[in-house]
Amino acid sequence: MEIIKAPTQPEDMNNTFAQAYNSGNVDNIDLLFEMDAKVVTYDKSIISGQNEYHQEHLNLLKLGGKMTSINQSCIIFEDIALLSAEWKINTWNEDGKPMEISGKSTELIRKQKDGTWLYVIDNPFGN
Repeated sequence: MEIIKAPTQPEDMNNTFAQAYNSGNVDNIDLLFEMDAKVVTYDKSIISGQNEYHQEHLNLLKLGGKMTSINQSCIIFEDIALLSAEWKINTWNEDGKPMEISGKSTELIRKQKDGTWLYVIDNPFGN
């Protein structure tokens, strides 16, 4: 099983998230988030905390397929960074036909004591 590590450069976060998604392992996605991180859901609800975002990530993985996420901007100020990205998931619908789900995200990440960066706020529908 592939183990994903949190990035040491903030501009690598979106690609790291896509790698975590593509691993199919929810733990790889969860480890990219601070314990009390906030996540915006598809219906625009804001959830907070490890139990909540773990469930949201499990639901995301049900889409299957392959994700790509391209960083569009990274603005760093001391130990925080504001990111935006364009992402897509190439997967299949219930009839087995290919489909693409895409969006633009906005995220706030924070540098940790070990030099890695983790999500504080993830808004996958943020643009």
